[in-house]
Amino acid sequence: MSKAVKNRSLIYGVMILVLAIMVMRSLLESLNDNAQEQSVNNPPIGTQKFWIDKDKDSVVVYHHNRLWQNNYGNAYQSNLIVRHKDVSQAIASHKMMNPEASTNFWGALYAQMVQESSPKLDLILDAFYEIYQQQPMSAELFAEMIVSCIQNIPYALILPKNCDQTQHNEEWILELFSDCPDCCLGDQPFGLQTPLGFMKNLKGDCDTRTVFLFSVLSAFNYDVAILNSDVYRHSILGLNLPQTGQYKLFYGKKYLVWETTAPHHVLGTLPPQISNMNFWNVVLTNDPIMN
Repeated sequence: MSKAVKNRSLIYGVMILVLAIMVMRSLLESLNDNAQEQSVNNPPIGTQKFWIDKDKDSVVVYHHNRLWQNNYGNAYQSNLIVRHKDVSQAIASHKMMNPEASTNFWGALYAQMVQESSPKLDLILDAFYEIYQQQPMSAELFAEMIVSCIQNIPYALILPKNCDQTQHNEEWILELFSDCPDCCLGDQPFGLQTPLGFMKNLKGDCDTRTVFLFSVLSAFNYDVAILNSDVYRHSILGLNLPQTGQYKLFYGKKYLVWETTAPHHVLGTLPPQISNMNFWNVVLTNDPIMN
């Protein structure tokens, strides 16, 4: 075979290879476009497409329209929205968290959740701030509006294992299962949800709520803390505001206590059965010097 013939054969071979690559690339792009179109037209279960001005696009989100009253009878309405992609990332990150080396296990875990979730709660923050713009209020009432929104969400057990009623013998848990079989979410690492996971399904126990509220109130520049009790097996919020009421003294600051798992609990009061402050410990504040 002559050299010219060999060169032509090589050129033809290269041309065929390039053409094949172009066809394959076109096919992959077409498949990807179809997949994206199908994802947009058929959003995951529990989500919907929603126009987000910030994103300048129709975004797949979890959306909850909330109507509630604060503990003084003032009525509010707002849309709690989080992006589907942010929730998916938060759930994946939650499974990888491992703060066991820390001497303050729960504080380290909560801090990691807050750090990762807070920037992605921007649509929630916008919703609360919009209420403030429509009806300006004091710092105390603004916090009350936010906390009461979460207090009015029905309580749900968040368990590290499955929701098997036969594995529980505590009376209050059995009553909860009896009254509301769906008020349980199992297979959640450490037995709580991240703030974004909570906004996906509105299922939250005590520390799922305190971590969410800590994230939101911190974003609005409140001096806030999370208090846990091993004796009471419970988590509550602490807020440093110039008001009277029951508080936990921590590094010279008075953190007024706040129960978040049910309506009608106002700042600075706790139910008698969990009111001994000697059994409460501050596990996280938004002041890094104090942690």
